[in-house]
Amino acid sequence: MKRAKILIFGLGMLLLMVGCGGKKEVENKRSNVKYIVSEGVKRREMNQIFTSDATLVPKQKVEHHTEKGGIIKEILKNNGDSVKKGELVMVLTDQFTKSSFLSAKANYLASKTEMENAKSNYEKFKLLYDKQLISQLDYINYENNYTSAKGAYETAKAKYEEAKFDYDRLFRKADISGTVGNLFGKIGNKIDAADAVFTVIDDKTMEAYVGFPAEWLNQISVGTELEVKIPALDKKFVGKIAEINPIAEKETKKFKIKLVVDNGDKIIKDGMYALVTIPAGKINALSINDEAIFVRNLLSYVYKVENGKAKRVEVKVGITNLPYTQIISDEIKEGDRIVVKGVFGLEDGDTVEENPAAK
Repeated sequence: MKRAKILIFGLGMLLLMVGCGGKKEVENKRSNVKYIVSEGVKRREMNQIFTSDATLVPKQKVEHHTEKGGIIKEILKNNGDSVKKGELVMVLTDQFTKSSFLSAKANYLASKTEMENAKSNYEKFKLLYDKQLISQLDYINYENNYTSAKGAYETAKAKYEEAKFDYDRLFRKADISGTVGNLFGKIGNKIDAADAVFTVIDDKTMEAYVGFPAEWLNQISVGTELEVKIPALDKKFVGKIAEINPIAEKETKKFKIKLVVDNGDKIIKDGMYALVTIPAGKINALSINDEAIFVRNLLSYVYKVENGKAKRVEVKVGITNLPYTQIISDEIKEGDRIVVKGVFGLEDGDTVEENPAAK
C-alpha cells in the first residue's frame, strides 16, 4: 500500500514536470514574437509638391563703380537712405581723370571749329565748282581738307566722350531709384577702379532662381502660384513663377525657373533664405503611412508582412502628402500589409503578430 502511494506520487510529479516544460516551451515561443501594427498599401490621389531652397534678392540691384577710381571727397547719402535715379550720392576727385577730360574737351572743341570751317569752305567752293568758276584741283583740295577735318573731329569727339564719361563718374549718381546700401567708404579713402562704392536696390519685388525637375515641367506655367516660407521672419508669402528657362542645366538636368514675391512693405531683405513650395499636379500612386519607412545606409526600406514574418524590402520614396508617402518597388503591390508601428527593433525574418492592444 505504501509502495502504491509512492508510485502514484511519482507519476503525478512526472506529469506536473512535463506540463510545466510544455508551458515553458510555449512561453519561449511566444517571447520570440514581435507585436506590430500593419496597414495595407493603397493607391491614393496625391499632390505632387516640389520644394527647394532659395535665396531671395531684389529684382533690381546695381553695384555702382567709378571707371578710374579716385579719392572720396563728399558723401551725401547713408546706408538705408532712399534715392532717386540720377541723384548724387558720392563725389570723388582724381587729378589724372580731370586733366584727361579737360584736355580731351579742348581738343574736341578745337577740332570741331576746324571741321566747321573746312565744311564751310568745302560747301562754298563746291558751289563755285558746280558753276565751273574754279578748277577741279582747287575743289578736290577743299574736299580733302574737309574730309580730313571731319575725321579728326570724329576721333576727338570719341575721346572726349570717353573722358567725359570717366570724369562724370567721379560725381557718382544713382543709376536706379531705390535704397542705398553697401556704402562703407569714408571721406579721404582711396578707391580703386574695380571697387564698388555703393549699391542701390529696388526691393519692392524679390526674386530667386530654382532648378525644377524635367518630369514635372508640363505641370507648371508662367503665373503658377507658389508658397515662399522665410524662417527668419516666421512668415509665408504667396509668389508666382515669372520665367521658365527652356534649356536644361548641363550638370543637374533641371530647368531654371524664376519666382517673384511682392515685397511692398519691404519686410523681406536682400539675401534672405527661403523654402519654396510649388504645386505640380496630382498623381495616383501606391502609398503607405510615413511611419513605415526607415533608412539604413542611405537606402529606404519597409517591412512587408508575409506568412507571419517581417520581410525587409527596399523601396524608392516618391512624393509625400503627410501622413502618406509614395513608395515604389517591384516587390510591393496594392493590398500588401506593411508594418507601420513596431518598426524599431524589428529585423528581417522576425515572427510578427498584430498587437491586440492596438485594435
